[in-house]
Amino acid sequence: MDKSRWQYRYFPSTHRPIPSIALLIPITGLGSCRLAINGLGPGGQQPFSNSDGTIHAVVNGELYDHQRIRDDMTQLSGYKFQGGSDSEIVVALYEYYGVSFLSSLRGEFALSIYDSKKQLFLAARDRSGVKPLFWTIHNGTLLLASEAKALLPFGWRPEWDVRSIIDNGWLTEERTIFKGLRKIRPGHYMTCLSLDHISEGQYWDHDYPNKQALPFELRIANPIIKHTLDTRTEEEMIEGVRSKMLDAVRVRLQADVPVGIHLSGGIDSAVIAGMAKHLLDKGEVKLGSDGDHHLRCQGIAFDQGSGYDESVIAQRTADFLGVDFQKAYMNEMELAANFEEAVWFDEQPHFELGFVGKHVLSKLTRDSGLKTIISGQGSDEIFGGYDVYLRDYLREPDEAWPDNDLDESTRLQKLQESTTSMTKSFTTWTGHDGNKIPIHLSSEIPTFASSLSIPHLFPTSWAMQQYGPLSPQITMIENIDVRIRSLMRIKWHPLHSAQYVWNKTALPNMLLTNLSDRTEMSHSVEGRVPFLDHQLMEYVNGLPPSMKIRYDPETGVLTEKWILRQAARPFITEELYARKKHPYSAPTLYPLHGPMHTLLSRLITRASIENLGFIDWEKVENLVETAFQSQDQVKLRSAFGIAQWVVLGRRFGVPKARPMPEGVDGVDGE
Repeated sequence: MDKSRWQYRYFPSTHRPIPSIALLIPITGLGSCRLAINGLGPGGQQPFSNSDGTIHAVVNGELYDHQRIRDDMTQLSGYKFQGGSDSEIVVALYEYYGVSFLSSLRGEFALSIYDSKKQLFLAARDRSGVKPLFWTIHNGTLLLASEAKALLPFGWRPEWDVRSIIDNGWLTEERTIFKGLRKIRPGHYMTCLSLDHISEGQYWDHDYPNKQALPFELRIANPIIKHTLDTRTEEEMIEGVRSKMLDAVRVRLQADVPVGIHLSGGIDSAVIAGMAKHLLDKGEVKLGSDGDHHLRCQGIAFDQGSGYDESVIAQRTADFLGVDFQKAYMNEMELAANFEEAVWFDEQPHFELGFVGKHVLSKLTRDSGLKTIISGQGSDEIFGGYDVYLRDYLREPDEAWPDNDLDESTRLQKLQESTTSMTKSFTTWTGHDGNKIPIHLSSEIPTFASSLSIPHLFPTSWAMQQYGPLSPQITMIENIDVRIRSLMRIKWHPLHSAQYVWNKTALPNMLLTNLSDRTEMSHSVEGRVPFLDHQLMEYVNGLPPSMKIRYDPETGVLTEKWILRQAARPFITEELYARKKHPYSAPTLYPLHGPMHTLLSRLITRASIENLGFIDWEKVENLVETAFQSQDQVKLRSAFGIAQWVVLGRRFGVPKARPMPEGVDGVDGE
């Protein structure tokens, strides 16, 4: 390819290494803003190219085991690497293996490759969707970037996708809040052949064992169906988790710059900090190229009287480990002052204010000289840590674990108790009891699905008339491949089905977006997530449900993340070993006439709501005053969400949403 014909257009931002790619027919351009974590010399500059200049790549994120892969590729193909960057292995692997190279990658990444010989463009995203990657077609040009705002200099102008907003498509699938802007799904890749044909493929997915232990005669008659009566001992499985976790932490501590840890009051970040300290003390790793062994942890401190502050527990963990702990103090004034900027970087709403705290925490991280942090995201997803998983665990017996102490009568009793508890929780969170799922689909839809219809959006009448009654729950389940839905019905235990759906919907589209990558990269901090290491996930996915949630007949208690607690015990305090899960969240109640009340009153006005076009002003006119006067959590969450729509509309310059003219079918064009 004649590089003199490349056209580069860079979004003028320094907060993120953005793979901004434009396929400008017949010209292809790739660009990146480098964060520089590994291979700090000029050999790490992107795009990377092969020796004859026919393959080019840009990579956002981090790839592990790269030294081993370098050695393998040097021996197999004689590839000559130009520098020490982990990302350079992408070109070497692709040149040797073709598209199947993706299965060799381990890490958090979004990448793009152009092969001029094949006239093939490829873009891919990591297995869990830690790193974002968006695409759209604008004026016949295929545009891709790690953030929507990076597309603005190319002439793209956002419009609200009203249907996606109402049916929660942006939270559960590849749609976004903007028309025609799509995400590449986690574990998927996109190809564009000869600058024309676009297709998508999948290179990785979750899988779980068969939920039933089949009798011998049925196994002989049905050799395709594998029984999964697990014959491993508890000790073997605990050690297996511990070994995989230590390795996932070990590779994520490796960098040419110092690495820190975001520490909260929960077991997830604590076990990472404990394992990191253990590995450093043993001399198995070092922090940065200078060989530092001094571990730094950071966390958020909300007002102590709010009921949401975990910094005291985090401090006790840091003292136990003998590591430094810095706090980002977040009172109501700080939350209000940073609200709009945090929304701009997140690029989508989040219906509580924890994302603002994470945004400010990343500033503390960067200001303290750290460019890379490790967090505990993903633990609840793979180990069954959420309360909403309890009901799914109890929906069927766990026949894969013969030593389960949960007898059938107790299981049914606990199922009823869990159903009652979840109904109460949904009512507190959403204002309804969550019972809006058609009975014939109830076996396919996890318990947590009901929570994704929150908060009330108060759509305009034209939006409801145009798109009809929409169910976020049905949107969610119809996002799942038909083949997978069959596995959910006949093979997987309901707990595993729930974990699968959560990992495909809420995790990449909400938690990894609002509380991880976007907030970290808002201040150019790279986040690493050991719990989402695919080697660890595959091992944990293969465990019986009762290894994740365990019933204790002596206490009558169901303990979430049971096997993680056992694997983590040597590295954490007894306080955290025994502590029940408390999801990270910011305070939800704020006083009248305070900074938050003032902020929402300024943002939610008749003019701002009517300019959105899809929210009915008459339904929200008194929302802010009523929410603060009554201290109603549901109304306050609705107000937080609506205020974020206003901020996004203003920052992106989104025109008012309007009904489609009669005769228009609503299908997005180019």
